[in-house]
Amino acid sequence: METNLKRKIPFGKKVGYSFGGATDTLAYDFVALFLMFFMTDMAGINPAVAGTIISLGVIWDVITDPIIGALSDKTNTRFGKKRTWLLVAMPALLISYCLLFTDLGFTGGAQTAYFVILSMAFWTAYTCFSVPYYSMGASMTMDNDERTKIRMLGMIIQYVGIFFSNVAPTMLVTVLLNSGMDTYQAWHITAWVAAALCVGTLAVVFVSTKGIELDIETKQEEKRANFFKEAVEALKIKPYLILVIMNIFYRVGYCLVITLMTYYILYSVGLSTGQMSVATFVISFGGIVVVSVLMKFVGKFDKIKIFVVLNIITGAAMIIAHFLNIASLGALVVLFVFYLLGSACYWSMNMPMMYDTVEVDEFQSGYRKEGTMFSIYLCVQKVGYAIAASVIGQVLARVGYDDTLGAANPEPVLNAISAMFCIGSGVCFIIAALIMLAYPLKADVYEKLYAQLEKKRAGEEYNTEGFAHVLSKKYR
Repeated sequence: METNLKRKIPFGKKVGYSFGGATDTLAYDFVALFLMFFMTDMAGINPAVAGTIISLGVIWDVITDPIIGALSDKTNTRFGKKRTWLLVAMPALLISYCLLFTDLGFTGGAQTAYFVILSMAFWTAYTCFSVPYYSMGASMTMDNDERTKIRMLGMIIQYVGIFFSNVAPTMLVTVLLNSGMDTYQAWHITAWVAAALCVGTLAVVFVSTKGIELDIETKQEEKRANFFKEAVEALKIKPYLILVIMNIFYRVGYCLVITLMTYYILYSVGLSTGQMSVATFVISFGGIVVVSVLMKFVGKFDKIKIFVVLNIITGAAMIIAHFLNIASLGALVVLFVFYLLGSACYWSMNMPMMYDTVEVDEFQSGYRKEGTMFSIYLCVQKVGYAIAASVIGQVLARVGYDDTLGAANPEPVLNAISAMFCIGSGVCFIIAALIMLAYPLKADVYEKLYAQLEKKRAGEEYNTEGFAHVLSKKYR
């Protein structure tokens, strides 16, 4: 059993683990950003049907999340608990990713069934990576500051991944179009390149994380309940429940932005794919700057206050942008700078806060279930994506979106895209920020809880002074 639970992680292993941030964005962001666009404009699928396909795939993922989470908690092979699932995810991600961006010429119901099946397969493979990967972050070290540093390093690498998932694709598409390929071929090849990069970064994570998981022995492993009972117990913990609710609203807003970004930039704003590359470049490398600045302030100021303030600023900027009628590259870049403030803050802080709630649960239950708790957390993220995709598809179909017209779509269509992209996301970001005002697990509270948790693990006398308010009433 590992005794130094609040250990420091070697820098090389931090970097290797952090490559998973690039894996995540190359999978999640690329699909969220381009799949609906590919289905409507490349495969000719009705927007409402495309939205339904995405929603069905994500809903299926919501079902598989807890299954994979529970299994990853109980897995025990020579590769480790969580790393075993990374090995499973690699071939599954590569195959499903490539086929998802391949139109085999089916029509009607056969075409719909094909994309539904591939969407389900992709999200299942993504879950085999994401749930074990992020839950591994809670079992690397119990040091709160070390966790935050690891996550912020991961965010820097994740923003590099955003370049390859958000920016580079449109650049490559432009190059391929100029070489004489048609639009479908250009996007098809671009997606396959993204899939290869996605799995390549995951291979780096797998190799780099050998021996990184802590062997944490708990006293009540034999009392583990089934998943649903564990989930109910976890959701009774106030800081965990608040994070889950916040996550739903933030992810709806985020998915409105990421899914509509291509439509908004190319059609509502009226830019070219080359100009789109410039604008999205700001998000990728501007995010590195914002995260680097946050790393200097996160230990000096309350993380929750930083989160609330920055996401309210982002939400307000998004709403205002709709009424300013963004119509130039320069104005769009300014909007993306404001978007980055809240976005970088969320991606840097939401996982470390999530990790802290795992210790709250362990204090109450006597055993650790990172996989189960993270599967619930990721489930609600997928619910947010499903809601956003369904709304986008239905609205585009209702206002009469025509994939053959592009920026020449009628004004009501372009206005609907802008309203969802700007107002819809902005309102969600502000609500998410306001919810976090109720989050009770501040840094000093966590330190008190962890000190008593160490005593409990050692079989010594312990108390709940200074942190009883973060425990469920049943425990108290």
